Amino acid sequence: MKKRLSVGFIGDDVHLNGYIQGFCQHLQIEMMGFCQTDNTPDGTEAKVSSADKAYQQYADISQLLADDQIDIAMVCSPDHLHAEHALAALEAGKHVLCEKPLTDNLEDCHALVQKVKQTGLTFMASQFMRFQPIYQRIKQIYDQGQIGRAFFVEGSYIHDMRSYYTPMTWRSDPKNPQNILIGGGCHPLDLLRWTVDSEIVEVHAYANGDTLPDFPLDDCYIFTFQFENGCLGKVLASSGCRGHGMGEGLLSIYGTEGTIWRDRIYRQGEPEPIEVTSEGDAIEAVVDHFLSCVLNGTKPQIDVIEGAKTVAALVAGVESARTGQPVKVTKME
Repeated sequence: MKKRLSVGFIGDDVHLNGYIQGFCQHLQIEMMGFCQTDNTPDGTEAKVSSADKAYQQYADISQLLADDQIDIAMVCSPDHLHAEHALAALEAGKHVLCEKPLTDNLEDCHALVQKVKQTGLTFMASQFMRFQPIYQRIKQIYDQGQIGRAFFVEGSYIHDMRSYYTPMTWRSDPKNPQNILIGGGCHPLDLLRWTVDSEIVEVHAYANGDTLPDFPLDDCYIFTFQFENGCLGKVLASSGCRGHGMGEGLLSIYGTEGTIWRDRIYRQGEPEPIEVTSEGDAIEAVVDHFLSCVLNGTKPQIDVIEGAKTVAALVAGVESARTGQPVKVTKME
């Protein structure tokens, strides 16, 4: 693998600037390319040029992927286009870092898993909350056995998304609206899967759309599930809450010898705050890890199968809410 790399950004979704900053910090990155879009964020070229990186604007995705200078594709497009763009990038011989969620359906999950196996290229799903220092510390505490074995875990994604829906964006476009359980609930669910380190085997969910009557999908999900090891779990996802970032948080663990809730450990006596030694930026940490894997030929922490497992459980939740019945989770391997 050559030591100087170029990255091409596909799409311009909300976290694009975070990834630009992450790649800009690496001396190995010599050039950044961007697809032409109608709403490329202001200042993109300035951010790149100020970091002494070459900058290239492409007319479309096919032109970007046809450029042999591009080694890495950073997929920042709408959720329903992740798989299309990632598959095209892999077919063109590019390593891929794909924004969360990996995709929004099972068919694309299977296609991506097979394509990554076929090409042998480095692929990472950017479930970046795993790289937040507080959640890495909570995971460490749990792995050390400080609160025993988890019997119940929960997380939430509760936001007021009206500013993201109006005027109409891809998230609220009736043709391909973003499902909030998959697009937002992937954050807490991925953390819960990672922490418990067991596969989700069955889910049961309910949903309604009472808070955003003009939104084409349900805007509130209660999603419950069972892990293979017997632990139970719950995710609450809402995009119409009159409040932002509320709820129990993204990661709570109820163990046989203690509880972690709102970043505190509860055992006997007063709760203990969980300390972290550094703040850190999760997206920059994702980029660091991904580039290390590309340069060293190592497996990413969140490879294509890990990304697909999170999506498979969430897709089962959407189906359960539709039918009112429990649904078995499709295995990804």
